[in-house]
Amino acid sequence: MPFAVPYLVFNGEGQEALTFYADVFEAEITSVQRFKEMKNFDGDAVFGERLMHSRLAKGGEEFIYITDAPYDGFTIGNRVTILINFESEDDIKRAYDALIIGGKIEMELQVAFWGSTYAQVTDKFGVFWQLNFG
Repeated sequence: MPFAVPYLVFNGEGQEALTFYADVFEAEITSVQRFKEMKNFDGDAVFGERLMHSRLAKGGEEFIYITDAPYDGFTIGNRVTILINFESEDDIKRAYDALIIGGKIEMELQVAFWGSTYAQVTDKFGVFWQLNFG
């Protein structure tokens, strides 16, 4: 069964939020990746330090992911996306094909640099989805 994780999106204050929520929920920071770690990163030093992906877990279960938006468009009120982790290529492809009908492709379904099959879609209702397999 796929599982969903709320993905909180910030505009430069991701590290502060990560630390804050770790304290609030007495959670463990299990992963921190920065934009400068991407292959062929060509941004400035300040942007490079922003969070590309981070995870909080409690009792061994991940329950919140946090990122700094690499693009404009996230403001207070629409900072939460939903990430679905799929169990198969067929499942992610089926969901992707359904979500793009009447929606908007934010990132094509592809093999991402970290090795997972991944896509971003805003569906016809305006919900932003991150789809991940692998």
